[in-house]
This record gives sequence, structure tokens and C-alpha cells, in this order.
Amino acid sequence: MIFTKYFCLKLLHLLLFVYWLGADIGVFYSARFVRDRGLGLEARRVALRILGWIDQIPRYCLVLMLPVGYSLAVTIGAARLGGADFVLLWLASLLWLGLVWAVHHRTGTPIGQRLRSVDLVWRWLLVAGLLWDAGRGFIGAGHIVAPWLAFKFVIFALLILCGIMIRLRGASLGPAIRELLASGSAPELEAKVTSGFARTRPFVLLIWALLVVAAYVGIAKPMFGLAPS
Repeated sequence: MIFTKYFCLKLLHLLLFVYWLGADIGVFYSARFVRDRGLGLEARRVALRILGWIDQIPRYCLVLMLPVGYSLAVTIGAARLGGADFVLLWLASLLWLGLVWAVHHRTGTPIGQRLRSVDLVWRWLLVAGLLWDAGRGFIGAGHIVAPWLAFKFVIFALLILCGIMIRLRGASLGPAIRELLASGSAPELEAKVTSGFARTRPFVLLIWALLVVAAYVGIAKPMFGLAPS
């Protein structure tokens, strides 16, 4: 039967990659209309709504990529994970998914800001944990068996870090756009919007590059001169 556990996980893993990168490009393109001061405010408001909706897709893909990728790695023998740890992984990921959803739907409210702070702390912890697991995997001391998977953990940590940097460097962007749409175009507001997008752009492009590298590593499975433990 074609719909084996391995087939379904691999298909889902590929779809997450495709929707992540594709939606990210859509967000990048939509942003040009949000910052286009030659457009009317209503047109820019519509572009922002489109951008905000599309932007949720990469966020959800990021969250789901970890448990799906981990499950696929366990299935092919590239990682070891006990039953209880497996359940904990999926439970934590689903809770994170709910947190991401809540942050988006509570934007601009006090509870939304608190949830956003919780999400940011979790991402920092996750970056540290992924790098720790990757380091252990490279020396054959952890639950990661294949060196290529350890390298993918490093890439995933960098992807999360890029998202953190986009959030930090674009912190003034959201308030500036909301003020612009509420009170109208003004040179200082337009400058804030333009500079906000410019500060985050390098990290958006880096995410694209890292996703391509992650796809290559997942297909080629290089050993980096190391033998699997």
C-alpha cells in the first residue's frame, strides 16, 4: 500500500517546505504594495490584510516542520526517540502552534503582547536546544544518529534565529504601519515603514537560502566525513 507511515510523513514534510517558501515569497511581494506611498490608503490596507493572512502560513509551517521532520527521521532510523518523548514533542509543538495562532489573532492587545513575549522566549530556548542537540549529534553522543540530521538541526536553529531577528529589527514596523493607515501618509511615517522593511529584508532572504540548503541536505544526506553512530 502506498500510504505507509513513511510516505505520509515524507509527503507532509515536502508540502511544509513548499508552502513555507512559497508563502514567504508571497509575503515579500505583498510588502512592496504596503510600502508603496503612491497607492491610496485603502489599497495599502488591503495589501496589508493579504500580507498578514499569507504570513501565517510560513509561521505554521515552521512550527510543524519540527515534529514532522523529527518523526520522519525516527522512521528512517536517523534519530532515536522514545514513546513518551515522541508524545511530548508533538504536544509541545501543538501548544506552540496554538500560541502562534493566538499571537496573530490578539495582535494589538495587552494579552497579545504578553503572548508574543512568551513566544519569543520559547524561540530563544528552542534555538539553544536545537544547537545543543546538533552538537551532541555530531559527536555521536545524543539521540541524533546521522550527521546530516545534526546539520539540519543547525539550519533549523538558524531559521528560527532569522525569524527572531526579523521580529526585533522590525519591531517599529507594525506600529508605524498602523499609525500610517489610521492617520494618513506623512514623511516621517513613510520613512519608518521603508526603513523597517529594509532592516528585515536581509533576514528574509537568508531564510530562503537556508531553506534551499536544508532541502539539499535532506536529499543528499552528506556524512561530512563522519560515520553514523
